[in-house]
Amino acid sequence: MDALQRLKIKFKNCEKMYAGMVNENTTAESAASAARYFDFMFIDFEHGNLCPELGRPILKFCRDADLPTIARAQDCEYHCISKCLDMGADGVMIPRTETMSQVKLAIDSMRFHPRGRKGIGGAGLFRKGEKFEEINDNRLLILQIESPLGIATLDAMLTVYGHEVAGVVIGPCDLACMCGYGIDTECEAVKQHAQTVIKICQRHSKPSGIYCSMGNIGHYYKSGMSILWMLGDGPFHTGGDEAMAAQRERLDKATA
Repeated sequence: MDALQRLKIKFKNCEKMYAGMVNENTTAESAASAARYFDFMFIDFEHGNLCPELGRPILKFCRDADLPTIARAQDCEYHCISKCLDMGADGVMIPRTETMSQVKLAIDSMRFHPRGRKGIGGAGLFRKGEKFEEINDNRLLILQIESPLGIATLDAMLTVYGHEVAGVVIGPCDLACMCGYGIDTECEAVKQHAQTVIKICQRHSKPSGIYCSMGNIGHYYKSGMSILWMLGDGPFHTGGDEAMAAQRERLDKATA
């Protein structure tokens, strides 16, 4: 069983998952190190200096290392979503998800007929040994909730489209901003909204998560979140595999 299949089981069972962030400095060596300590990595095409085309080598490094990747799309548009999968991502996270129509568009953009309308192509579309009929079930869709409107719509999203959604992740900076608190991710509004998201996801048997820090990762895990997204492969570039191992040890202690 490869890492993607193990990851799918964790999503299904709402088990604890460590997610890091791949950046433009990722190499084959750092991806291999990250694969030992993270369940999967996000690749940021929304805010970083990467785009799906330029991200292809990094996506290949990760796939060769058996490190699953979820691409944060630039926007909820067909070309932004579909190309992430064409270049080799194992799933897509949709930023600023607020409406039912966004979720429908995301599904249409990443699922092949009859579940969607995605076109066929791309150098990284297939995983090794993967059959075409397996792709729809092997690509993960994550909704990133970053506003009160998104939270208000989340229950309906999961009621109608939950069978296509792997999990839900909060973007705390945008959520704080949309609540009028700038980038204060520790404000009470973010914490209260996080509890609402946790409860909604639990009702639908979906894992929830948040971008967190070493200071609050334990709080969110104990509150019921299982997708724990924070540091990436940066320590490898300064301290090698030992630094990555130390980072994982700190994560385990914080969520014990």
